[in-house]
Amino acid sequence: MDDPAGTLARLFTEAPYAALAWPAVAMVVGTLLGVLSPGAASQLGIVPRTAAGLLGIVTGPFIHAGFAHLFANLPAFVVLGTLILRRGDTRFVGVALTIAALQGFLLWCLGRRAAHVGMSGVIFGFLGYLLAVAYLTKTSTDLLVAFGTLVFYGGMLAGVAPARNGTSWEGHLLGLGAGVATAWFQYGG
Repeated sequence: MDDPAGTLARLFTEAPYAALAWPAVAMVVGTLLGVLSPGAASQLGIVPRTAAGLLGIVTGPFIHAGFAHLFANLPAFVVLGTLILRRGDTRFVGVALTIAALQGFLLWCLGRRAAHVGMSGVIFGFLGYLLAVAYLTKTSTDLLVAFGTLVFYGGMLAGVAPARNGTSWEGHLLGLGAGVATAWFQYGG
């Protein structure tokens, strides 16, 4: 029988899953911060066209408005991240950082004036990346991954429509575009 503590330790110290485990923990910590100190958490979000809001490009994805927000993002981050991780942990880290930086910067430039928090922009980027890679490579494995992604996560695409409930639809749309652009840069150019 496996040692649970050893398995958990390997999850956080060995490739490839440490690349997913640490951001997942940061999301939980960011959610706790958001619950305990909503004001401080909003200062760590992306606030478009403000100097302080630039910090949010790095911190914003890890901050969540509550546990419901976290539970909406964490499973998708892990599942879609795992699908990208199959290309290797170095590739995953590069894709995730590129999407987060590009989406965050574009949101800072173009988003409405609010504190944008949460990993959903990156998750939409993962979705766009997986779909674009399948389109660009046309390998059977990538097409199968894209098909499964559309079946299980295609409903997310409704999240790019303008919403009035405080959801950062701009972050979703820009994340999707950042994911497609990242795939195009890697496989289409």
